[in-house]
Amino acid sequence: MSATLRPADRAVVVLTADGQGSGVLLTERTAMTSAHVVAGRRAVSVAHPSRADDVPCKVAWLDERLDAAVLYSAYPLLSAADTARLGRIRLGRLATHAPLPHCEIVGFPAVQRYGAQGHIEYDQYEGSVLPLAGALRDILVFETARGAVAEPEDGGSAYEGLSGAPVFAGPVLLGIVKEVPRGRLHRRLEAVPVASVFYQLDGDGPYSSAKPPGVGSRTHHLITGGVGQLLAQWSEVTDVHPHDHLFEEEYARALRARYGKTRLFGVDALSPSDTTWDLDTAYLALEAESPPRGQKPGEGPVWPQTQPGRVHDLLADRPRVLLRGEAGAGKTTLVWWLAAHTACGTLGPELAALDGLVPFVVPMRALRAQGGGFPAPARLPSVAGVLADDPPEGWARRVLVSGRAFLLVDGLDEVPASDRAEAHAWLSELLALYPQTRCLVTVRPGAVDADWLRSERFEELKLLSMREQDIQAFVAAWHRAARLGSADQSELAELEEDLKQKFSRNAALRALAGTPLLCAVICALHRRRGGLLPETRWELYRATLSMLLGDRDNQRRICTPEGIRMGVEEHQQLLQTIAVWLVRGGQAQLSRAEAEGQLTLAMRLMPRVRDQGAPAAVLTHLLNRSGLLHERGDGCVQFIHRTFQDYLAAKALVESGGLKELLRHAGDEQWQDVILMAVGHCRPAELGELIEGLIEQGDAVPARVEKREKLHILAARCALDTVVLADDVRQAVDDRIRAMLPPSSESLGRLMFLGPGLLPHLPGPGGLDEPAAWRVATLIGRLGGREAIPYARRFADSESERVRQCLAQWWLNYPAEPYATEVLARLRLDVLSLTVCRREELPLLRHIGPLSRLVVQGPFPMAELRRHLAAIAPSHLAFHRNPHLTDIAFLRDQPALRQLRLLNCPQAFRDLDQTLPGVSDLVLLGLSDGIDVTKLRRAFPSLIKLSLIFLERGIRSWM
Repeated sequence: MSATLRPADRAVVVLTADGQGSGVLLTERTAMTSAHVVAGRRAVSVAHPSRADDVPCKVAWLDERLDAAVLYSAYPLLSAADTARLGRIRLGRLATHAPLPHCEIVGFPAVQRYGAQGHIEYDQYEGSVLPLAGALRDILVFETARGAVAEPEDGGSAYEGLSGAPVFAGPVLLGIVKEVPRGRLHRRLEAVPVASVFYQLDGDGPYSSAKPPGVGSRTHHLITGGVGQLLAQWSEVTDVHPHDHLFEEEYARALRARYGKTRLFGVDALSPSDTTWDLDTAYLALEAESPPRGQKPGEGPVWPQTQPGRVHDLLADRPRVLLRGEAGAGKTTLVWWLAAHTACGTLGPELAALDGLVPFVVPMRALRAQGGGFPAPARLPSVAGVLADDPPEGWARRVLVSGRAFLLVDGLDEVPASDRAEAHAWLSELLALYPQTRCLVTVRPGAVDADWLRSERFEELKLLSMREQDIQAFVAAWHRAARLGSADQSELAELEEDLKQKFSRNAALRALAGTPLLCAVICALHRRRGGLLPETRWELYRATLSMLLGDRDNQRRICTPEGIRMGVEEHQQLLQTIAVWLVRGGQAQLSRAEAEGQLTLAMRLMPRVRDQGAPAAVLTHLLNRSGLLHERGDGCVQFIHRTFQDYLAAKALVESGGLKELLRHAGDEQWQDVILMAVGHCRPAELGELIEGLIEQGDAVPARVEKREKLHILAARCALDTVVLADDVRQAVDDRIRAMLPPSSESLGRLMFLGPGLLPHLPGPGGLDEPAAWRVATLIGRLGGREAIPYARRFADSESERVRQCLAQWWLNYPAEPYATEVLARLRLDVLSLTVCRREELPLLRHIGPLSRLVVQGPFPMAELRRHLAAIAPSHLAFHRNPHLTDIAFLRDQPALRQLRLLNCPQAFRDLDQTLPGVSDLVLLGLSDGIDVTKLRRAFPSLIKLSLIFLERGIRSWM
C-alpha cells in the first residue's frame, strides 16, 4: 500500500526503430503493450521516467487478434529502490453494466514531447468506462471527460503514441489502449481488457499462431505462465471511489503504528524507562507443522515428504489457516507482524502473495470487552483499534468484494465455549459472502476440534516449540533490544554469551524455553539474577513475579512511586483478586471501573495498602509499576499475557480452598490452564484430591467419548508435573494412560500434551496391527528428543513400509547423529523417502543404507552437496528452497537418478552447461524468470516429462 508504487508510476514508454507506444509494468522485468506497437520490430526497448536509459526487451508473447503483447527486459526496468516498492499489480474485471466514472488513462502520446531533445512527458485522461459500449466485441470503451487538449501540427492524431497505455479504475488495471475510433469527437478510446489477455496467458484460451521473433515457444510459455502465476490477484470492479486509495495509505500507516511496535518481556525492566521496540527487533519466524496436504492419517508415504517449516513458508500458499499454538507461543506476535508488514507492502519474497492485501485484525479479547458482538464488514476497520479516520462509506465491503482482504482473527480461544458456535456462524457467513478473502485464525490447541473450519476450506498449522537454533536466535534478539536502552553494553554481551552456553549444554533449560514468552522470561531472570536460573517451571514463574513485583523498583532505586509502597506479597494479593475475577467471568480484560471495584474488595483486608491511597491510585500504581498489567487505548485493563493471569488465579483459588471450584470447571477448556497452574500451588494432599477428582469425572463419562479422554489426559498432565504424589494416585493415572493406548487417530494430538512422560507407557511393536503400529510410531516421532530414540529403535525392524516411512519422516525431531546411527541405520530405506533439513544431517547419510528417494530442504552450500551426495545413489532426488544451488552438473555422478525436483531453487540452472542423461522426469517450481526450456532439453536428453508446479493453479505439464 503506502510502500508500493502508485498505479500511474507503472506507465512506461515503448520504443522501436520507427515509432513510440506506451505500456504498463507488470513486474520488474515484464511490461504489457499493444501488439501493433512491437509486431515485426527487431529492436524493442522500454523507458521509464525514473531511469535515464532505455532497457532492451524481447517480445515474449504476442497476440495480433487481441492486439496485446508481453515484453521481457534484459534487466530490471526500474531502479533498485523503485523495484523494492513495485509491489504486486492489481488486475480487474468489470462486474457491472453501469458506467464506471473516475477512471483514468496514463501514457506518453507523441504530442507530449518537449524541447529540442524531444523529452517525454506523462499525459493523463480522466473519464468513464462504458461496459456495454464494447461488450459484444470484447472491447473496453473509455470516454474522456473532455476532448483532446491539442491537435498535432501535422494533422495526426492527438493520441498517437498512446497505444498500450494502461486504463486504471483507481489502483486496478482494467485494460490497455489499442485504438481511437473515428468520430465521437475524439473522446472515445478503445482498449483490450486485461481479463482477455490473461485468459490467453493462463493457457485457457488458444495461443496466437504468430510466434514472437527470437523466442522459443517453450520459453514464452515459461515467461507468460510465470507472469500469469505472479499476477493472479483479480478484483471484481463494480465502482470506483477516488478517496479509497488515499484512505488505504492512511490506514496502512495507522496499522504500522499500532502493530509495528511491541513490548519485549523483561527488557523494560533493564532500561531507564518503559518503552516499546520495533517489532522486527526481536521477531522470530517460528516453525510450524501441518498434516500432509491431501493425505489422511494412516495413508502411505508422501513424495516429496512433508516436513515442519517456517511459518512464513507454510502460510504462503494456504489462503485460509487455523493456527494452533500454546500460551506464549507467538500467535499474537505473528498476527501483529503480518498486519504491520502486509499493510505497508514490506513482506519478504516468501510471502509476496500477501503484499497488496488489506489486513483486518479482529482481536477476540477486545471484542469481548467491547460487548458489541462479532463485527459486520463495515466495523472491521475499527475493531483493531487503530488511530485512523473513518473510512469512505462502503470501503471495507469494496475491499472484501475485490478479494484483497486479509482477515486476521486472533485468539479464538478468548471466546467462551458457549459463544463459539456463534463465532463459527459469523466467520462462515463472512467468508461465504466474500469467498476470495484470505484468513488466518489463531487458537490454543484444545479450544476447537480439528474439523471446526474444514467446511470453510481452512488448513491447519501448529506452532512448534522452539528448537535450540531458535532459542539461540531469540536470546541474541532479546539482548540486542536490551542493549538499545542500557549503558551496560559489555555486561549484557557477556550475559548473552553465558546464557547461550547454558542453553547449548542444558536440555532441561531448553525444554523450559519452548515458547518466546518463556524464553524472554529466562533472559530477564538470567540478567536480574546475575546468571543464576530456575530449574522448574514453578520456580520460573515465582522468580518472575518476584522480579517484576519487588526487585524491579528496588533495582531502579525507586522507593515510593505514586506515593505507594508495597511488597511482593501485597502486589500478588491485589493482582490475584483481578485474575480470579477475570477467570470466573470467562474474560481476558476488564474496564478500569471494574478493576477498581475488585481492588476495593481486596483492600478491605489490606489496611496498610488502604491507608496509602484510594483504589484508583492503587490501580495506577499496578499499571505503572507491576509490569504485569497494562491499559489499552480504549481504557480496558488486562494482564500482559494470559499465562500470568492463569497463574495468579490458580494461586488465589488454591489458597482460598477452591479445589472444588476448579474441578467443577474441569471440562471447560478456558479453565484447563488454570488447573495445570494450580499444581504448582497445591500441597501434596491437595494435589492428590485434585488429580483423583479429575480421574473420577473422566470415569463417569462413557468409554470412547472424547470428554473422558480429555479429563484423563488433564489428570495425567497434572501428575507428570509433580514430584510428590501418593503411589495409589500415580498408579491410577498410569492405568488411565495405558487405557488410551495404542492411540486412535483422533487422540494422537491430545496425547502429545503428555510430552516425554508418555514414552514409558507406549506399547512396543509386538502384537500391534499395522495401523496401530503406525500411530504409535507417529506419536514417538512427534514427541522426538533424545529420550524417544530407544522407543523409535524398537520399531526399526518393522515389515510395514508405512511404519518405516514414519520413522524416517521425523529425523528433524531428534538429535541428528544418534538418531541416524541408532535408528535410520537399521531401517530398510530402499523404497522410502528421507528428508535432510539440517547441515549436520548431510554427512550422516554415509551411515544409512541404500536410499531411493532423498529430499534436501534448505540453503545448503554447493560444496557440501557435492561432497556428501557423491556417496549415495538415489533414483528420486529433490531440492527445496535452496538459493545457493547454481549448478546441478555434479548430479552427472548419480547414475541411478530418474526423477529430479527443484522447488524454489531460483538459480539452479544459472551455470548448467553439461548434460544429465538419466533423468526422465523433471519437476520445477520457482525458478528465475525467463529460463529457456530448450536449454533444459539439451541438459536432459532422456527427459520424457517436464512439470511446472504453480501453487495456486495445480500442475501444468508438457510431454
